[in-house]
Amino acid sequence: MYCELPDSLNICTLGSGSKGNAFAFSSNQFGTLLVDAGFSAKQMENKLQSAEIKIESIKAVLLTHDHDDHSHGCRVFCDKYGIPLYCSYQTAHYLNGKNKLPGKVVQFEAGDRFEIDGFQISAFAVQHDAIDPVGFRIKCHGKEIGIATDLGEINALCKQRLSLCDALILESNYDKEMLYASDRALHLKRRIAGRMGHLDNNDALNALEELLSDRSSLLMLVHISNDCNCYELVEKNLSCCLEKIRRSRMDFYVARQHEVSPWFAV
Repeated sequence: MYCELPDSLNICTLGSGSKGNAFAFSSNQFGTLLVDAGFSAKQMENKLQSAEIKIESIKAVLLTHDHDDHSHGCRVFCDKYGIPLYCSYQTAHYLNGKNKLPGKVVQFEAGDRFEIDGFQISAFAVQHDAIDPVGFRIKCHGKEIGIATDLGEINALCKQRLSLCDALILESNYDKEMLYASDRALHLKRRIAGRMGHLDNNDALNALEELLSDRSSLLMLVHISNDCNCYELVEKNLSCCLEKIRRSRMDFYVARQHEVSPWFAV
């Protein structure tokens, strides 16, 4: 089993990229939280089975923002299994207007703190071109996880909320040279590279020295672009970066779009 001890906290990515995102946080004692459900309900079921997650263990789905690659399966999946969706007021209003909101919804505002069984959650605003995007800081069994999957820059608030965590899940979306050499329209390139777009490899790596600490045991880089990035490039540069900042002994993982990751204990 992935949770061998009653007080262990474990993390798994069910898939991450422009075609869908979902992350699982599990405790034998308190069950499972999902962050985002960006795959169809059927895909979510298959991915949960691959990760050996029992659907009845899922306490809630936390939604970072309204974009389809994060919210696609929320309504059907949550309604099918009676799982509550936690999302911001503005996001709920927008999704409701699109008929994409499930029946059970708990609304919050960026800056709110709330508890789901033994998980303590803090939501914080991030800069992204969505309705009301947020990241989360999740605490369970005394361990803290910071997650920010879509953001154009790491501002002072993000640095505060993502620092001194036991595990960090951070976007590393694109390589600048690959983005500008791609055949994407210029306006799209500017959107992606802008302050409300996505985080590029260099900016993600440059933030690590400040975000990671002696407490940090796990780093996941996520939301890797299929067209304007390369898993091997991200892994190579990350390994060099961790060596440079003297964090080479910590676990790290570069999330794949179509792969369920191994479980990582925090």
